[in-house]
Amino acid sequence: MAPVQMKEYLYYTPQVGKQNAKYSNGFSIQDMPVSSAIMSPIDKAQVVHDGMIKLRGWAYSGGGHWPERVEVSGDGGSVWYEVPWENLTTKYFHAWRLWEIEMPVDAEGWLEFCVRTWDNALNTQPTFVRSAWNWDLHVTSSCHRIKVYSINKSKPATAQRLKQLEDAGVPLIPITHPLEFDLESEEEYLESMKAQKGRDPIE
Repeated sequence: MAPVQMKEYLYYTPQVGKQNAKYSNGFSIQDMPVSSAIMSPIDKAQVVHDGMIKLRGWAYSGGGHWPERVEVSGDGGSVWYEVPWENLTTKYFHAWRLWEIEMPVDAEGWLEFCVRTWDNALNTQPTFVRSAWNWDLHVTSSCHRIKVYSINKSKPATAQRLKQLEDAGVPLIPITHPLEFDLESEEEYLESMKAQKGRDPIE
């Protein structure tokens, strides 16, 4: 009957909101759920890499359970990579674990990374926050997500542009700043258009 457990620390279904919430139609939250987060890189980071991006973070589970496995995704949650067990810190009761992984990243541009954890009782996190949304916004511990701009210098065109920028003394980041030189010479453009048979279909 204490105010926190009776009125505040409650978990409602997604169908309950301002229009119909009562203290009695939420249940009292006891143990903390499985949760995890990416600490680095930070959200909206612009990362130059050679096909691998290092991710670091933490994982936790309540009620005396412990994080047993951490998985990360570079495509918003379709394909998952397991963090090698040796890249997790020691497991203890009632404690979090730190983790890190060299994540294979081939694509360039804006990517969405996310993380999920499994504990020793096979509890895991909802993939999307909408799956766990509730009126009081408690324990919505869905997969933590960040967006990262990937610049993969193992790609020949990217390596060439990075060299161009270095030679000109022009910084790449922030990526929103326009370049201080033409993307290619007129001769290079015409040669490329000739090889591609122009921009328009052949009549």
